[in-house]
Amino acid sequence: MAQDNDVADDLISGSLKRSKSYHGDYGKKTYKEIKDLAAANPPVKKARQMKKLIEQTERLRKKGKGRRS
Repeated sequence: MAQDNDVADDLISGSLKRSKSYHGDYGKKTYKEIKDLAAANPPVKKARQMKKLIEQTERLRKKGKGRRS
């Protein structure tokens, strides 16, 4: 599970960094900073997408393995 002081780029695998939900400008932010931005009023869309990538990394990785061209 992600800790508040973990950096987003360390929590998101390389394959998920190719996702449309990944935003490199948020990659150097901590998980806590991203959570705070996602919980802001109004929420920051990019932060919400990054938060989802961090929290659902395992599920998204499994989903991607089924895709083959």
